[in-house]
Amino acid sequence: MKLYTYPGNYRVFKVLIAAEYNGINIELPKFDMAKDLKTKAFKAKTPLGKVPILETEEGSIFESGAIARYVARLRPDTGLYGKTFFESGQVDSWIDFSAYELEVPLEVWVH
Repeated sequence: MKLYTYPGNYRVFKVLIAAEYNGINIELPKFDMAKDLKTKAFKAKTPLGKVPILETEEGSIFESGAIARYVARLRPDTGLYGKTFFESGQVDSWIDFSAYELEVPLEVWVH
């Protein structure tokens, strides 16, 4: 799998942590936002034309939360995404909390 993003994109940390925890190798190809984002090949990978994008054998997944959930589910034996629907719901709660209560205010503060 290949994860397309720009260097230092804090949104992909949750993806990389899930991959590390689950023992999943994710390639981080060099990506030049100014150049690669505009190519036809990249635009074919994403409906929104932005990063991050995880390229899998089955196709591409966009949005960091969705990618993190996908990676966490790849190894059910680790329990990273929970072992029951309730536990999965709790994981989703924290992923969404992170996105809305931490990432958004951080962006406002930084920009």
